[in-house]
Amino acid sequence: LQFQKLLVINMSERTDRRDAVILAAAISNMNVEFVMGARRESILEDALPPGGQTESLKLDKGIKGSWRSDMNALKQVVFQNLSTVLIFEDDVDWDIRLRPQLQAFALSSRCIHNSSYLNPISKELHSVSLPAAMMDVQHRDPKISPYGDPENWDILWLGYCGAGFPRQPADTESSIGRHNILLADPNDPTVPMPGHLRAHPFGPLDALGETHEPHTRVYHRASGGALCTVACEVSQRGARRLLHKFGIKKWSRVWDVEMGDWCAGDGFAMQPTTALQRKCITSQPPIFAHHHPFGGESDIGRLGGECVRNVEMKYVRLSTRTNLEGCEE
Repeated sequence: LQFQKLLVINMSERTDRRDAVILAAAISNMNVEFVMGARRESILEDALPPGGQTESLKLDKGIKGSWRSDMNALKQVVFQNLSTVLIFEDDVDWDIRLRPQLQAFALSSRCIHNSSYLNPISKELHSVSLPAAMMDVQHRDPKISPYGDPENWDILWLGYCGAGFPRQPADTESSIGRHNILLADPNDPTVPMPGHLRAHPFGPLDALGETHEPHTRVYHRASGGALCTVACEVSQRGARRLLHKFGIKKWSRVWDVEMGDWCAGDGFAMQPTTALQRKCITSQPPIFAHHHPFGGESDIGRLGGECVRNVEMKYVRLSTRTNLEGCEE
């Protein structure tokens, strides 16, 4: 998969999730390591960043534990000086055709933050064809990472439970560039039909199903907001910036909301040039998604489990988790 390491955040008592992700990774020929999730009752008031404490102290203990678990993963990336690391939640799922998906994502990532690619699109963010755009980068062998030089990007948001298209402040004139380009692959066989493009069995349908033809995947900057950190690849640069910002200086909200606004430039309160220096890239639909087992619920907020009566694989057509039976053959 061309990541230096794959880390899975897991609570030691959730042996069911640990076993499942080990089996799923084995099917996909992946080696994973585990990061101990922070227990909700272990988060001390003195350990919270000074900035935002008025808000963070009011948050549910599960939200605090989730934040600290991600900080632990980022800390490990920095401590071991790893160049690129993919961080999973332990209920992650993916398509059995993962490698072709990541190959396309890698080419798209290099194209989006490639400084030589400035072909205009339109002020309405109409998509440009992925094959046409990749002509500029496809013949170049990446020197360090197939996803682009990790010194030039921060986050590849590969798995989430909701994302928006790139946006910019309403009071500024629209501009055209890499910050709002949409690369579209109109014939991706791993993309479900529009009726299955939703993060949760009872969630709303994604806008992608209305803006593009069925089986279209789009790649773009993650500046439109995203929810859930199901799977994120971080560079050493990105891990250091996030750990400094949210582990030491200020944290006041649910972690995925904080990271989404950071990618967008802190709600556009900063200068556009500064916001663009934060390079976060994603795809719609996500490549990794939550696996919703029968009766499953979130360990963060204890939400969404009791109403699930069937195993659900939103965003994933050929689920690795539901193909674990192959391990017995």
